[in-house]
Amino acid sequence: MQNGPGEADILEFIATRTGRRLSALERADVLRALDLEGEAAEAFMVAFGHAFGVDLKGYEAAYHHRDGARAGRFGWPLPVPLLFGLRIPVAVSTLAEAARSGRWPLRYPVLEPRPARDWVNWVLVLGALPVLVAGLLLIWRGF
Repeated sequence: MQNGPGEADILEFIATRTGRRLSALERADVLRALDLEGEAAEAFMVAFGHAFGVDLKGYEAAYHHRDGARAGRFGWPLPVPLLFGLRIPVAVSTLAEAARSGRWPLRYPVLEPRPARDWVNWVLVLGALPVLVAGLLLIWRGF
């Protein structure tokens, strides 16, 4: 048996903070299960750090969720990628390990930032809009 907070304590923190109980599958990726991106994800992690006394200096948010600027971009039909094109899930077990040790347990690869090509979404949507309007006008004219 290990000393310190366990997974049950982490799950209780999540339930208290968000009002949700995570299923067994959702426990593998807390931030995605709670649909947290940008500032909401950062606020959740800061609250976690304060609640369990975890030093989050080693936590690299760009590997786990989009930052506020990328999270607010138009992401349809092509999703806006993460900064490095890689998403590492934050599991309940990782949070429990961080709570027991008092520091962030993950080490990150050194990667180059990935260019965001979400401008293509605007081209696709704005290019299809005149075609859609013309089609609706032709249908309406037929009545």
